[in-house]
Amino acid sequence: MALTQNKPISGTPFQILGLDLLIDEKLKAWILEVNDHPSLNIYFDTTFMQAKKMDDSDICQVDLYVKSLLVKDTISLAKKTPSKLDSIENFGSLTRILPDSICPGAYRVNAVV
Repeated sequence: MALTQNKPISGTPFQILGLDLLIDEKLKAWILEVNDHPSLNIYFDTTFMQAKKMDDSDICQVDLYVKSLLVKDTISLAKKTPSKLDSIENFGSLTRILPDSICPGAYRVNAVV
């Protein structure tokens, strides 16, 4: 338990990982890269290496939708107790992908089309 301004902070630590996948002609997924700090940026970046103040017109609506769901669901899952997580198969935009015996609590984001 950490202390901030003499107030205890409690919770479950979590991390969002980004996976770059290649889907081959047989629909088999191959992991190309795992990012431990994936971008949660929601802005179109058309000014590479230039300073520009972004505004609402620069927001990518797809990124805003997908990434906000991901963050919301991840935080909601992190707030749950381990005993409550055991019985969850689907949660918001997430679906359990591995049996608990292999990787407890493993979830994936459902494809948003």
